[in-house]
Amino acid sequence: MLAAAVLITACSSTSTGASVASPLRSAAAAADGAGAHGSTASATTITIGTPASAQLQRSVSAAYTVPSGTFLASFDSVIARAVTLGGYVASSVTQPVSNGRIVSGAVTVDIPATSLATFLNGMPAAFTAASINFASVDRSAQFVDVNAKLASAHAHLHALDTLLSNATSLGDITTIEQQIETVQIEIDTSQGELNSLAASVDMATATISLSERGAPRLVAAAPGPLNTGLSGGWHNAIQITGTVLEVLVTALPLLVLVALALAVWYWLPRRLRRAPRSTP
Repeated sequence: MLAAAVLITACSSTSTGASVASPLRSAAAAADGAGAHGSTASATTITIGTPASAQLQRSVSAAYTVPSGTFLASFDSVIARAVTLGGYVASSVTQPVSNGRIVSGAVTVDIPATSLATFLNGMPAAFTAASINFASVDRSAQFVDVNAKLASAHAHLHALDTLLSNATSLGDITTIEQQIETVQIEIDTSQGELNSLAASVDMATATISLSERGAPRLVAAAPGPLNTGLSGGWHNAIQITGTVLEVLVTALPLLVLVALALAVWYWLPRRLRRAPRSTP
């Protein structure tokens, strides 16, 4: 019998500790379990702890074998379970054999991080785990940095609002309003980055590979911290760019009016100076 222990050591905010039983079972044990209990989930459990002070972006890659002829039903059951837990399909790929029948594939789902252990523990007893790999990226420092930038920008905005309420000259009012617009863009950008970070922590990524026993297995690459970090960084960049473009499009009419006013202010005096004076 093949056995292994899967453990992520952490201090959970709801539990100070928990033991982790092996998710790996032999093919014989899986067959006996499937015959005796049908689709009942395995008695073994996986517990994933989260440190109270950490903001972790989690991912897992797991491979299972399923009984011959049951791939499509098993594949659909994995997706249905993820959706039931509040998740969604990010991507999927399948692999047919020479006769065209699909016997293996992989699906990547995003599910609430708090439901990751529930998702893995709910795999049917007919599934035999071949591998399971966890990865996590600590985003705590990024949360601290973005929150600090947001607090500073809000304080700056409050100070500018105070100055604007006391301003009397047109020049001072124009200058302060331009500074307020710049600070507001900084706030919107930082808020978009914070929202993206929160989403990456709230949702965990699970890549599940399935293959019928005796069929070639489609191996999914384990989501290492570097790959997860690059994926999260690209997602953050898209979110930030979208926020900046939205702000610029919103401010575009005002910028056009300011440009026209500056053009009139610059060209009108020059044309007046060039106009020929009438001789008496």
